[in-house]
Amino acid sequence: MHKDNLLNKPCSCGNGMTIHMHTLIYSAKVKITGVPVYTCSECSRFEPLPCIKRDLGNLIHELGESSGRKMISFSERNEWANVLKETFAGFTTVNYSDLEQAIFAAVQGRIDVLLDIYQLAVDCADSQWMEETALRLSQLTQSAPERAK
Repeated sequence: MHKDNLLNKPCSCGNGMTIHMHTLIYSAKVKITGVPVYTCSECSRFEPLPCIKRDLGNLIHELGESSGRKMISFSERNEWANVLKETFAGFTTVNYSDLEQAIFAAVQGRIDVLLDIYQLAVDCADSQWMEETALRLSQLTQSAPERAK
């Protein structure tokens, strides 16, 4: 169905990396939960998915300005992270092919919901709501599953 395998990618050490939800610690005082990363079980290297790096960088920049919070959920700020978190939580088997198909279906479902919300915002002439919804849509559509790696 898709050429790329979203759940796995090669590591620079020669082994494979798998995707999972991770908690990052920023400045030894702020936990950022729900961050999708690739991790290598051999060399312990990890890296965030390329499609979330910009939003993660923006969050870290914001934290640099005011880091009073102790824990932040990245999946509440990023649609990709949210879709992955929800899909992983609802998936009980370890079949990567089925999981990847479930992720693609969840992304499409979320896009459909956001398009409906955007239309409602247009009907209400709520420009702030339209802008927020367009941003959420762009997190998914500019980082389509085929290009997430």
